[in-house]
Amino acid sequence: KKYVKSDSVLSNVRNTAKQKITKEKNQSYEDDRDIAQNGLDNKEPQTITELMQKINFHKPGENYKTDGYVVTENTKKILEEHLKITEGQVRTRFPPEPNGILHIGHAKAININFCYAAAKNGVCFLRYDDTNPEKEEEQFFISIKEMVEWLGYKPYKVTHSSDYFDQLYDWAVVLIKKGLAYVCHQKAEEIKGFNPPPSPWRDRPIEENLLLFEDMKNGKINEGDATLRMKIVLEEGKQDPVAYRIKFLPHHRTSNKWCIYPTYDYTHCLCDSIEHITHSLCTKEFQNRRSSYYWLCNALDIYCPVQWEYGRLNINYTVVSKRK
Repeated sequence: KKYVKSDSVLSNVRNTAKQKITKEKNQSYEDDRDIAQNGLDNKEPQTITELMQKINFHKPGENYKTDGYVVTENTKKILEEHLKITEGQVRTRFPPEPNGILHIGHAKAININFCYAAAKNGVCFLRYDDTNPEKEEEQFFISIKEMVEWLGYKPYKVTHSSDYFDQLYDWAVVLIKKGLAYVCHQKAEEIKGFNPPPSPWRDRPIEENLLLFEDMKNGKINEGDATLRMKIVLEEGKQDPVAYRIKFLPHHRTSNKWCIYPTYDYTHCLCDSIEHITHSLCTKEFQNRRSSYYWLCNALDIYCPVQWEYGRLNINYTVVSKRK
């Protein structure tokens, strides 16, 4: 009995040891992968400045060398033009939506974007993602800039997504003419979730889409009765993200000029392209939007930045969200 018990104990010890070794190997693999991808070694405490100096992101103009970057026949020419404009300068941006007070999670994003640019002798933009007049207030524009400055940073430029509303609209028309976007009448609840059925309006004629999109712009269609959707299947089975929706609300900067407003999925990458951002740094919750980011820039045959993701800041016993 003693021998049986000893064998059982020995077996448990061996299994525990194997599990520990496997766990350590997996952790070592993940650490090595992180270091290989971005130069980060989280084993030793470091300041954010020290971390940013060690990161090995791509060099400006070498976008095509990164994993997942989509190369087209015009990529080389576009990148050459991009380098002429930026002269090889690193450009990042902090793009908050002005719909609430910033929290400590935003402080991490601010530090990463501004410190990485500074570590590479580059610049960082502060861009307000002001595409939803329903939730944005002047006080948040002011408080965001004050917070950035309080943390010790000075933006290279302060811009707004609304600065580019005319260009964004023109590009939406281009997508329609290419057969890559269409006006849809499904309700929001019908297109939520994973693997929703294709829209019955997905293959409507281009000319009809152009007329309907113009009607949306001119306020001839009621709010909620139509959206402009892009023809692309995203990760996890999500299909055809919305590019434009109708909102009969005045905008703090454009007043009543527009009653259609672009979504984050449509605006984000295009504003990055316009400003020739070299490194689009965002949290991992946006990783599943990377494919639409690259698809949209390439569909319009414009400069496509590289999106890099980092882990978001999670803290116990507090809320790290502007929406809660």
